[in-house]
Amino acid sequence: MTGWLYLLIFCLSFYQAAGQARITGGQETAISAALYHVSLKYKAHAKAPYVQRCSGVIYSSSVILTTAMCVDKLELNHLQVIAGQAYRSGSKGRIHRVERIIYHPQFDKWFMDNDLALLLLQQQLNLQGLASIAIAPKLPNAGSFASIVGWGATATANASETLQLAQVQLVQQSACRQSYGEARISEAMLCAGSYKGNQVVDACQGDAGGALVFNDQAVGLVSWGSGCGREQFPGVYTNLVYFRKWIDEQMALL
Repeated sequence: MTGWLYLLIFCLSFYQAAGQARITGGQETAISAALYHVSLKYKAHAKAPYVQRCSGVIYSSSVILTTAMCVDKLELNHLQVIAGQAYRSGSKGRIHRVERIIYHPQFDKWFMDNDLALLLLQQQLNLQGLASIAIAPKLPNAGSFASIVGWGATATANASETLQLAQVQLVQQSACRQSYGEARISEAMLCAGSYKGNQVVDACQGDAGGALVFNDQAVGLVSWGSGCGREQFPGVYTNLVYFRKWIDEQMALL
């Protein structure tokens, strides 16, 4: 596939996400169902209010995992991590600042490849009432169900005020490549989506950075997709199992 066609697919994925923004088959949930889940909020300038941007995952008391695209070129002093909060616009969670962002060295923002970043917090999280989450040692079999949570777009709104939970089914890599193109889906990605009745269950715009969780272990992060809830185009996730060694190497350096 030629480079210009890759770029066209990339642009269309964001255009379709805006036009078809929805999560179907999800339901409201409490933060107790995902104590590892955090909100990333950002303000455009010093006098602007903080707004919900993405999600993240508590990996340790000092490190949050998220996608690189979520924090690419952001000013650290305008970025907040909020833990223990179920409401998108709420202010009762624990607010933390970010000291440093570690991007995967092969992050490619044009093709959303190696879409991973570690956020090093200025002060450690008190994990009482929260929870870190481990990365699974291997990927579940295709067809396995995993959970996702987030405040992203829903079937009836551009963003959800309350945390949403959904179950999605892991898709065979070959099937995902058939949908997006053989070379478009790298080993650093995995795909998931499922059905609830005649509705497609999927993550959507605003859910990026949230964990795909199987058996209480993270296997992926919401990354990108061609629209939301499209039958032939499952959601694409950063493959955390693939990056487990790199993450461990970075943690050892902290």
